[in-house]
Amino acid sequence: MSKVLRSSLYFLFILVAQALGPSFLILLYRMLGISDPKLILFLNHLIILIIPAIIFLLISKEPAKKTLRLNKLHWQDTLLVILLGFVVQPVMTFFSLITVFFFNNNAGEFMGSIVSAPYPLLLAVMALLPTISEEITLRGIILSGYNNKNRYVAAAITGLFFGILHLDPQQFLYTAALGFIFALVVRITGSIYSSMIMHFIINGTSVTMLKITELIKNVLPISNETAETTLKNISSSEKLFLFIFYGTIAIIFSVFVFLIIYWLDKINKKRVLTSGLEEVAEFNNENKPVKKERVINIPVILAIVFYIGLMILVN
Repeated sequence: MSKVLRSSLYFLFILVAQALGPSFLILLYRMLGISDPKLILFLNHLIILIIPAIIFLLISKEPAKKTLRLNKLHWQDTLLVILLGFVVQPVMTFFSLITVFFFNNNAGEFMGSIVSAPYPLLLAVMALLPTISEEITLRGIILSGYNNKNRYVAAAITGLFFGILHLDPQQFLYTAALGFIFALVVRITGSIYSSMIMHFIINGTSVTMLKITELIKNVLPISNETAETTLKNISSSEKLFLFIFYGTIAIIFSVFVFLIIYWLDKINKKRVLTSGLEEVAEFNNENKPVKKERVINIPVILAIVFYIGLMILVN
């Protein structure tokens, strides 16, 4: 079995587990008297994402460091990745704005239900947890199956997977875009820590803004439902204004995103040429032939069909 096919099959398995697993696990949680949504979220990530990843590594017998790209991140790369984690957010906000016009913000509703938790706990559950579980799954195991593919192709397919895995049409557009950028940055730096840093910054910023908003609500009470209803039911002219306003900001910041990634790529290529780091060259796949095996195979098609069908059924 080729690595591309293996990765797509693994994603299909994880997708089905992510979609159906919580419905069965909730029965187990009730039997055990577990009702805290934060603990349930942690257990779901552990059972559905982390444990299968460990089993995969044990069965495949491939080195975890190589598969997951657990390579040290250069200090220059670290600084650029941190900057990118903040600069990309206005672009993601624009993508999120587009979809929230048409779909319910389920993620926002869930975060609103646990906002009363202590800030450090929220950071651990909503930022640190997915940073570990989702990264080792998508930018670790699954991306490793596309090592012999053009990095833009690999980033595109894993970006698609990242959007699908969230099982929320409102999140699909911006998570797919983020997934593309995450994978591209990992391929450029040769380290999964790059996407982990970005992932934590983005989710951590959302949690922080949620906490700040909650503090403001204590003075000016405005419910999440009211805010969302207002946004979905504003006039077409107001929607157009928001689209143009946030779109303009997104275009400006997209330029900076491109420049940071370009600079990141440039200094990594220079580092490889000057230092002769074969490991970095290997992970960047600059010296590997690009195989012509299709990335859109039967498991990928099944995953897309499953996702679309589930979204139609649920929404």
